[in-house]
Amino acid sequence: MNFLEVLKETVDKVEGAVSSMIIAADGIPVQEYISERLIDLTGLGAEASAMIRDIGNAAENLGLGEAREFSIISDKCGIIMRKINAEYYLALVIKPEGNYGKGRFVLKTAVPKIEGEF
Repeated sequence: MNFLEVLKETVDKVEGAVSSMIIAADGIPVQEYISERLIDLTGLGAEASAMIRDIGNAAENLGLGEAREFSIISDKCGIIMRKINAEYYLALVIKPEGNYGKGRFVLKTAVPKIEGEF
């Protein structure tokens, strides 16, 4: 399964999901799929590197171990990001009324489908 197929499947399986993307830890987008544009994914990629670094540092400082997943829920949308490996993340953008629990589960099951490609 290629990246675009996995991203599309991820969006299609989650009620309220509108886009997904693979982002490098430095913020560079690798691949994206958009069924509806709620936010600028290029901007998300640019901000992702700072979020990844800050959340990783916070988890380490709290003695939590490695941060594997994090989410941001706002008035406009929710963004769930799941670690693929040390350098790449899978992100899912969901409408406010979407199913965030299923989004987390679908991301968790999607990562093994693509992690061997990295």
